[in-house]
Amino acid sequence: MKTFLVLFVLLWSTSSNGQDKHPEHEVIIKTIDKFFLAINTSDAELTRQLVLPDAMNYTVGENQDGQWQLRSIPQTYYLDQSNYGPEKITERYWSPTLLIDNHIAVFWAPYDFYIDGEFSHCGIDAFDLVKLDDVWKIGNASWTRQKIGCTLHPDGPPAVAEQ
Repeated sequence: MKTFLVLFVLLWSTSSNGQDKHPEHEVIIKTIDKFFLAINTSDAELTRQLVLPDAMNYTVGENQDGQWQLRSIPQTYYLDQSNYGPEKITERYWSPTLLIDNHIAVFWAPYDFYIDGEFSHCGIDAFDLVKLDDVWKIGNASWTRQKIGCTLHPDGPPAVAEQ
């Protein structure tokens, strides 16, 4: 049993450390960071540069009566600037997990979400990425939405930007 435990720890630490050294790791994180910039600036054109236009988004959130509800949103919704309102959006992730193999990757991270500086919800973001013509694009995206039982960003609430 002791030998099994030692082998398990060695294999786990090797795979965890090896993932951080993947040659595409930083490029993918830069793509994700640009995507969050697009979200936080309500920039449909920047979003268009980063995503597959035929992708889907799925969000699962807890409604008023405690039931979880699924919404499906085609990526094309976020490519139309008229679907963005005047609100200042702030979405932040931390402690990401990134799995990469050849031309696919999966990003998974907790996030918190604010509208005009007020907490709205939190959850987990999960994005599928594909590498096409040497460029990483975000494909399908899924996220959970919850208002209670949240883990918030370790830096605390975001600074309120001047309007």
